[in-house]
Amino acid sequence: MKETHPTVLIAVPLLLENLYKNIMKNIRKSKKEKLVSAMMQITNALKGFGIDVKRKVFREIYEGIGGNLRIVVSAAAPIDIKVGKWYSDLGILFLQGYGLTETSPIAAVTPDYETKIGSAGKTIIHGIIKTDNPKGKKEGELLISTNTLMLGYYEDDEATNEAIECDEEGRRWFHSGDIGYVTEDNYIYITGRIKNVIVTQNGKNIYPEELELLLSSTQEIEECMVYGKEVEGEKELIVTCRVIPNYEKIKELYGKQSEEEIYQIIWNRIKEVNKKVTNYKAIKRLEIKEGEFIKTSTKKIKRYVEVKEGKVKGIV
Repeated sequence: MKETHPTVLIAVPLLLENLYKNIMKNIRKSKKEKLVSAMMQITNALKGFGIDVKRKVFREIYEGIGGNLRIVVSAAAPIDIKVGKWYSDLGILFLQGYGLTETSPIAAVTPDYETKIGSAGKTIIHGIIKTDNPKGKKEGELLISTNTLMLGYYEDDEATNEAIECDEEGRRWFHSGDIGYVTEDNYIYITGRIKNVIVTQNGKNIYPEELELLLSSTQEIEECMVYGKEVEGEKELIVTCRVIPNYEKIKELYGKQSEEEIYQIIWNRIKEVNKKVTNYKAIKRLEIKEGEFIKTSTKKIKRYVEVKEGKVKGIV
């Protein structure tokens, strides 16, 4: 970034979150965290009166990321709202995009004239996104109809017919597999993936992404994955969190720790998150991940492969 001086950065959340963490790490080292936070509040207030001095006030931070960055676009996975707000408070226009390969790929994006951090944006021109919620619930599977929707899967009519259906007017709707809702002003919010949902015995839905986002701000956790673990003798899936600890941060905060102590430190943080959610969503088990998560090329965890093949340490 220092070499190329980009004006726009389009990236997956993992990269944007790591950039945020590294900048914040340097700010803490220089003992300017409170000053930066205060100046963000002051410059936000000034911007409300039409006075934008963010680039001058945060010049040193801007220089560290090339000096010219105006827009950041996050796509491919959920991102912590706190991170998006931080970029916005810095004076960078923070946008989010949504789509799939089947929609070639963009289906929605945040409009630059009315950003809403946490939303995946509005449907692209000539497109419609709606929810399939026959039971009248707020959330449902997102159905997508755009001019960029694929014709079908190559030489696989069966898969195409499963993914795309036509309504009485001849409009083609793609079943995205994403769970979410659309507001009255047409902003889209995604809460999870159908394949990832943990369903309890009494029909309650638990979205792993919701818990993962709550845990993402925990300093002691580098990365995590929440899933429903099958345990012999148990009728219910056990809500389990597989964690890669932030060993460097743990050492900085607590000194050198044994594996058992690291487990307990992280478990205490998980218990704090459990207090923020209803009882049936609470994480019941912790696993310490060995090595890196198995991921796609866009840095999303391959959940089912990870559950079957990923290695965890003995302490669980």
